[in-house]
Amino acid sequence: MKLAGVTKHGFSDYLRPDRRDLDQHASSVSADEEFRRGYYAFTSLAYSPQAGRLFCGTTNFGNDLLHSYDPASGGFASAGYGRIAERYEIKIHRSLALGGDGWLYGATSCLHGVKELAKGLGGKVFRYCPATGEYDVIAVPIPQLYIQTISLDWRRGMIYGMAYPVFEFFALDIARREVVYRQYMGSISHIGAVDPEGGYWGTWLSGTSKHNLFRYDPAANEVKFFDHGFPTPCRNLMYYLAGPIDSTACTENGGIYLGHESGELYRLDWRTGEVEYLCKPLPGTRLPALALGPDGLILGVGGSDDCVLTFAYDSRSGRGHILGPVGEGGMSCYRAHDCCLVGDSLFVGETDNPKRSCYLWECRLA
Repeated sequence: MKLAGVTKHGFSDYLRPDRRDLDQHASSVSADEEFRRGYYAFTSLAYSPQAGRLFCGTTNFGNDLLHSYDPASGGFASAGYGRIAERYEIKIHRSLALGGDGWLYGATSCLHGVKELAKGLGGKVFRYCPATGEYDVIAVPIPQLYIQTISLDWRRGMIYGMAYPVFEFFALDIARREVVYRQYMGSISHIGAVDPEGGYWGTWLSGTSKHNLFRYDPAANEVKFFDHGFPTPCRNLMYYLAGPIDSTACTENGGIYLGHESGELYRLDWRTGEVEYLCKPLPGTRLPALALGPDGLILGVGGSDDCVLTFAYDSRSGRGHILGPVGEGGMSCYRAHDCCLVGDSLFVGETDNPKRSCYLWECRLA
């Protein structure tokens, strides 16, 4: 497999007048109305075969957080999340999944800090019907806290999530619209993994400041805390105090692959909690997104700061190779956040660009 070509897609031509980091200067930059309306980043991707559209969760300080992209026409359309938004909901951050009912399930996050916690209502877990455009708010799992990531277990009707800026784990029963378990973890994954028995995997911060693994067992409604994590220690490369799990991919036969913030790829034995180092598929750090490809391939994207690369790892042979960079016509993806395979194209969502509004990058595979 190789990269046959790359095309950028976008719907905003906004250019930033300054290059301040959004995480550090959210309050000041959000006061600029032109920035609020014009700046977008692509932070979550989920494809709906029924609708024939790729849904994009975005960062936007004007609360326009969900868009669809039609691969056939090349056009974008807003899903109008602003109709149900409140001011602190400014991103869908690794929190978008397609349910077995054809609805999209998502959750909203924020960028304000502890000083403003009391002002926000809390992030929503919601679902969206692509056919009708209807929104249904399932719950606000933890009042005042927002939701950085969710994982959907459709078979058991559960949504698992991690809250922000206080790193709490929660388990939400969709039918009951109730949180059935909450636990402060002190660590957070970019996205968690669900094993074949419905167990959710993430990381917790131990008393020695190590980011170790945990598994939530839905049958027992309890968490098992492991006393180990990864051989490569966490350096908080995602953001301050975040843990090492940058990405996950779960195969139909129970294989769980984990991308480490260092750029390393691991396999998790969900029966024992042991992690196996596989390779470092790319130079540099960060491995924010993985996708399942054909014939046992694991596709992914990593790197940062205008040096974003795609790769393929063959789970059968244990070999991986770089597919190519994400860029077109002298312009490059600044930082990847999520990826999604649609047909023969790996779509990569760009985030955090300090110069301009971000793009959805289409990487054609051959």
